[in-house]
Amino acid sequence: IKEAIAEMVAAGLAGEGVCGTDRAVNFKIIEGQGAYVCGEETALLNSIEGRRPEVNVRPPFPVTEGLYGKPTVVNNVETFACVHSVFAMGGEVFAQLGRGRSTGPKLVSLDQSFVRPGLYEVPMGYPFKDLVYELAGGFKASVKALQVGGPLGGLVPVSHIDKLTCDFESFQENGFLLGHAGIVGIPESMSVVAYAEHLFAFTAIESCGKCPPCRLGSVRGQEMMRNALDGREKIDESLLRELLETMQFGSLCALGGGLPLPILNSLEHFPDEWKLHLQEASS
Repeated sequence: IKEAIAEMVAAGLAGEGVCGTDRAVNFKIIEGQGAYVCGEETALLNSIEGRRPEVNVRPPFPVTEGLYGKPTVVNNVETFACVHSVFAMGGEVFAQLGRGRSTGPKLVSLDQSFVRPGLYEVPMGYPFKDLVYELAGGFKASVKALQVGGPLGGLVPVSHIDKLTCDFESFQENGFLLGHAGIVGIPESMSVVAYAEHLFAFTAIESCGKCPPCRLGSVRGQEMMRNALDGREKIDESLLRELLETMQFGSLCALGGGLPLPILNSLEHFPDEWKLHLQEASS
């Protein structure tokens, strides 16, 4: 990034007197400190201002009142990476890649559970099964599901891989989430309840603590999972679903709001594993 800025300054496209005018365009690089919550735009802006990285209540949105109270556009690196292609091939040609509102390419990150892990770029709408079984070569060991879109993404059972395409509409229509398309394999040997505990624990650690549904719900959920796995107390399914609903609709951002999706996916697609740890329904 520093080299690119230096090239722009040398070309007269940044710095003082841009393109022979009296205008100045300057860049400032601020290095993040690894806080997961700063993936949420208002927490990121608070962090840049030197304040506690907490999520703000919206409205106002950053486009009207953002960094230092000024209108601010916040985009991720994948969006910026597409700018060159849009200029090079033109917007109309770029938009022909993809499906529906999902246009252009998609970066997909595959973890070590694949034969050929790594970062791939595919056009939106690319068959998910071709990504998994052809580009990535399938799995090194037995995998029961894929978590797609990060720790708060949907949990896709392997039986559904051939039903999906790499675009936002396809995943949403099937009850999942494409998100940033980071893909992690869940081993056959791992209980989905143990994985749910991991997700609750992750959220508890990374929560900024501002809203009770995320701050408290993640801890209570982790306790429920741990008690069940240790054989101390089975899970009241109605209470669990109530907790997930509270987090989904009451959290200020997608950290607490996104956690319920993979757990609800696992309840739907792996009921036999949950049954071992759920209380029997009262008659």
